[in-house]
Amino acid sequence: MSPNDKAHGSELSQEEFEFIRKMVYDNIGVNLTQSKKALVVSRLKKRLRELNFTSFKDYLSYLEKAENELDIVFNLITTNVTKFFREPHHFKYLYYNYFDYLQELRQQGKISNTIRAWSSGCSTGEEPYTLGMFLHYYFLNNRRDWKVKILASDINLEVLAKAKKGVYTKDEVAGLPSPLLKRYFKLGTGPNKGILKVKDEVKNLITFKRINLVGEEEYPIKEPFHIIFCRNVFIYFDKETQNRILKNFDKHLVPGGLLCLGHSESINTREPGNENWHLIKHTIYQKDPGNEYE
Repeated sequence: MSPNDKAHGSELSQEEFEFIRKMVYDNIGVNLTQSKKALVVSRLKKRLRELNFTSFKDYLSYLEKAENELDIVFNLITTNVTKFFREPHHFKYLYYNYFDYLQELRQQGKISNTIRAWSSGCSTGEEPYTLGMFLHYYFLNNRRDWKVKILASDINLEVLAKAKKGVYTKDEVAGLPSPLLKRYFKLGTGPNKGILKVKDEVKNLITFKRINLVGEEEYPIKEPFHIIFCRNVFIYFDKETQNRILKNFDKHLVPGGLLCLGHSESINTREPGNENWHLIKHTIYQKDPGNEYE
């Protein structure tokens, strides 16, 4: 450790770490375990230097009072790893199974012509745009009588700002199937060479909004969804917080609707309160349709 590191507060006492952990948990529900202490130090050192603080003690006094500083802390300590067409089996199941199921329900007059989906941890936008492409390709590409509405939310304002732009590099779109890439992106020219922009026909399907999944206030959502993506979000929360979010998802998902989680996340469907969820494919859960469509 260099003298400069020490001068810039790289030593975080256990008491100070507990203060950060409690503040983060109480406000945004993220559970910073002891193993995350080194990460917190590493991520926050740069912020201390930016604000010319020489100790964590001074910075934490500032954190208590400064408006929006906690959002900056959250942005720094969470990792926003995402890509287009991530976990392809989710999209394949939607396209070859669930979309057909919705189509049949519509033909039987059991649902309306509007499909609603929610990317509840949308990060920089790759997930909701991929979802938008698949929904557009199936329901709207052949001028079918459908409407598609997608809500994309995150607590991190920085990643939301990038997501809203819908602009990506060639490396960032590398995982997309070629037909979707050619169909739904504009390739930049001149000074924008190598840059791709999502076309408006997909972009216009999506509304971006800041939502805290663990906030005490009600989610700002009026209509229930047919599909909810919450992938690689639960890993930040303890079991109690996960269950609270699941109850909210249940509330905002239509009977028979789908919930897609990340590859290392799961729901214990035998746990009291979770009986309404049914595992139908790896990390894909369906809410019990009950008698809704009989």
